[in-house]
Amino acid sequence: MRRLLLLVIFLQVLKVQAQSVQSVTGVVLDDYGHPLPAVTVAVSGTSNLVTTDDEGAFEIQAAANAVLLFTHPSFEQYAWKVTTGKTVVKLVRSLFPQNNSIDVLYDTRKADKILGSVSTVYSGQLTSTPAPLYAYALAGRLPGLYTQQTRGWAATVTASTSSTDGVFGTFPTDNTKGLKGPNDNTEISLRLRGQAPITIIDGVQRDIYTIDPENIESVSVLKDGLSTILLGQRSSRGVILVTTKKPMQGTPHVSFTAQLGRQSPLSLPTTLPAYQYAYLYNEALSNQNLPLAYAYDDFAKYRDHSSPYTHPDVDWFNTILNKSSLINRYSLNISGGGRSARYTVGLGYLNQQGLFKSDNPAYETNNSIKRYTINTNIDVDVTKDFKAQLQIFGRIQDGNQPGAGTDAVISGLYTTPNSAYPVFNPDGSLGGSSIYQRNLYGMVNRSGYLQDYTRDIMANIVLNYKFDRWVKGLWARAQSNLSVYASNLTDRSSVAPSFKFNISPDGDSTYARYGNIIDQANTFALTYSAQYFYLQTAVGYNRSFGKNNFAGKLFFDYNSSIFNYDLPEANRNFAFNATYDYNGKYFLEGAVNYSGNDRYPPGKQFGLFYAAGIGWDVAKENFIKDNSSLAWINKIKLRGTYGKTGNVNVGYFTWREAFQSDYVFSSYPYGVGRVTQFISQQSILANPNVTWEKADKYNAGIDIALFGNKFSFTAEYYNNRYYDLMQQPGKQSTIIGIAYPVENLGVNKFTGVEVSATYRNNIKDFNYFLTGNISFEQSKILYMDEQVRSYAWNVRTGNPVGATFGYIADGFIQDQKEAESAASVAGYTLQPGDIKYRDLNSDGVINQYDETLISSSKPFMYYGVTAGFSYKGFDVSVLLQGVQNRTYFSNDYAFGSGSQQGFDYIINRWTPETATTAGYPRLTPGINANNDPFLLARNSTFWQHDGDYFRLKNVELGYTLPFKVTKHLKVSTVRLFANGLNLFTQAAYNRLDPEVNGQVYPIQRVINFGLNIKF
Repeated sequence: MRRLLLLVIFLQVLKVQAQSVQSVTGVVLDDYGHPLPAVTVAVSGTSNLVTTDDEGAFEIQAAANAVLLFTHPSFEQYAWKVTTGKTVVKLVRSLFPQNNSIDVLYDTRKADKILGSVSTVYSGQLTSTPAPLYAYALAGRLPGLYTQQTRGWAATVTASTSSTDGVFGTFPTDNTKGLKGPNDNTEISLRLRGQAPITIIDGVQRDIYTIDPENIESVSVLKDGLSTILLGQRSSRGVILVTTKKPMQGTPHVSFTAQLGRQSPLSLPTTLPAYQYAYLYNEALSNQNLPLAYAYDDFAKYRDHSSPYTHPDVDWFNTILNKSSLINRYSLNISGGGRSARYTVGLGYLNQQGLFKSDNPAYETNNSIKRYTINTNIDVDVTKDFKAQLQIFGRIQDGNQPGAGTDAVISGLYTTPNSAYPVFNPDGSLGGSSIYQRNLYGMVNRSGYLQDYTRDIMANIVLNYKFDRWVKGLWARAQSNLSVYASNLTDRSSVAPSFKFNISPDGDSTYARYGNIIDQANTFALTYSAQYFYLQTAVGYNRSFGKNNFAGKLFFDYNSSIFNYDLPEANRNFAFNATYDYNGKYFLEGAVNYSGNDRYPPGKQFGLFYAAGIGWDVAKENFIKDNSSLAWINKIKLRGTYGKTGNVNVGYFTWREAFQSDYVFSSYPYGVGRVTQFISQQSILANPNVTWEKADKYNAGIDIALFGNKFSFTAEYYNNRYYDLMQQPGKQSTIIGIAYPVENLGVNKFTGVEVSATYRNNIKDFNYFLTGNISFEQSKILYMDEQVRSYAWNVRTGNPVGATFGYIADGFIQDQKEAESAASVAGYTLQPGDIKYRDLNSDGVINQYDETLISSSKPFMYYGVTAGFSYKGFDVSVLLQGVQNRTYFSNDYAFGSGSQQGFDYIINRWTPETATTAGYPRLTPGINANNDPFLLARNSTFWQHDGDYFRLKNVELGYTLPFKVTKHLKVSTVRLFANGLNLFTQAAYNRLDPEVNGQVYPIQRVINFGLNIKF
């Protein structure tokens, strides 16, 4: 009876379970609302799973209250509780897509088969940074790539490529000869393992950083010799590889993004009020026993502003600069098509306003940039085996700035004290003086304007053909590109005079004019032109025989460029590349390239370059793969590469002698006087033995993936020896009357370690990630043909590349006794309060023999950490970025030449009362041969600062409206977001911005709001 009862209970349980399990059907959509195939749909807590078909549809058996998990490599995981009716699920695109393939140089490879050093960021990380260039978004995201923002506004070329002479007419100017191609990135310095990288966009070498980030699919850096060997004589420097978005099949995918941001300057200095400036300037004069410039009455008038025309107190930074300015950007991207033809069109618009306060009713004088971009791609399957791709990129950019020039205005802000002159005199004329003849307000609003125009177009066609019907695995590829670039300047500048207002003892008002009156110009000039032509052909063979996978490629390319009025420069590469892997476990790759450049002497234009790599995925071995206790190990890949690479650094036909025609004024005796004569003279010595720079590049790495690829880790070590570097000989004589040419002399070594790690996981539909990278870079000069040095501490060889040499500051001279006994600069008498320098050779004189290494010799370290999450429509990402073991030199000396600005930090100057706490030397007017930052054209540790910093670089907060709401609006995705750039900085030396220093346009904090709509 008991057994019968148990059987009845068991049958009832089975009946209930059978009734609760149901067939669940539905459709999975992407962020455009289009069906998404290849999505894994799994019942949480079970092994039951299915995959969506080409229409995004699925059917799965699940209990009534079960939770379905939707997973796709390019999207965030989504959890959905089973309900009745057909299910419609829309996924959100991931910031870190797990792509199986990665773009490499002129190819796409499976990620698991790459042996070289390649790091990649994707579109979602680029679009979260509100900036005019995508280069801003690279900071802290890619190991091995160091970025430094050197200015806060684009620099504009204003010099014409030609000049006009009364005798010869219009002819090219010498300053444009031998220039490299135009680069629209003048704000971000990029260094890849210590070298300036080459930028390649969709297979074409162009330095274009103004592509709309919404049009970019990915940006990769190629760092080792094997990854860049197909560049031949340009393969040493590494590559920034930009891949734009490709067409998506289906009905039109439309994405529109509108953004509006506010920019505000960072780290502007605090200037001294006029009364304090006058007091401290008097102190400076007194320290030199000179007559005082200001009386007590002057101090009072400066302080109470009772006489603003004769005793002005103008805060020029507040007078000239706005607290903030606007930046807005719009992007429209459309993609679609059928099986035979697909297209994508990306349109972008940027409007960035500068900080200048412009109030001229006749014309705009504020600096501004307006940019229009278009990027189109069309893919056509002509036949089953023949495919064609056409790409057209275009850019129109118009810039505006005051006629005096943006940089001149910024420089004036740093060199004009508050007491220099009033903005206006009583009669409305511009204030000025004999020293300050150009009024800053007039430079912004009464100097006319400069307008620059940039036009850039690039057409790219790619043809691919598969010969599988004749020889399986055989293919051919051809690519051609034509690019044209031109920049022009309209000069409508003028100069307005300034006037100094004076009141005579009788009470009469007088005005003294300073500066010339120059009427408004009306000229147009070509400032840069460039034409590019690129041709590439390749024939390859890919085949697998069982577990053996082979690939080989014969490659040729031709790259020709013409810059301004130069003769064309052409590069040619004849290369062969082959890869082999056994079952994705053992890997081999090799390449050889016969590469030439026609700027070298005839018969010496070509050289041989080669590279090889080897790899082993230990996790594919049976002792790991078949061990259930080690199932959490997905990859342990060891790899190493070597490359013999090159770098073109020949200059403009330096192997030929060059002569120039010139005037020698008033030199030729004629009668009782002298006259001007016209001569031809040699301008440079020829170097007939010039050749390309070379490098031996070694790279070793390990890639680890664990816990179902949720955790990934990569570590790399590189050792790169660069030799035959072009350098000026150190041992040369001036007896021949002309400088020696640069020669292939130098040898440098760069070594380093790079580590990156990423952890991605989810708790149902709470997706989170943490990724970070850190790079250590060490360099060393192995040989530089250095002149003979008297002491070991003077020697540059053996120290880091670019190291700073100078004097070691040992505090201040504290009293007269110390001043009389301390070593000093020849001809200078030390005084208490002067900087004291270490006399390394103990000869009592501070000179070149006391120079030593003063910059850091520790490995340079830079890093970035990104963290974020998404949950129920909300998403957050944060980027932290910083550097360590960096120093920089700052010229912030006050009262230089008797006409410099004064800033608040000089209040802490040395005086007898502050001798033990002072942080600044005693004040003196004009040039001080001991305390000046450029003492005898050399540096010192007193003016060198710790450049370490930590910055909250980027934050983005977003909210995506639920699909059940947006579908009623006839759109798939509506996302509201806010992001920021340069939000917080912690610097070891915080008086200046740690990246930008000197008299340049300040970098800016950006707070940005946006809306993205997709359908």
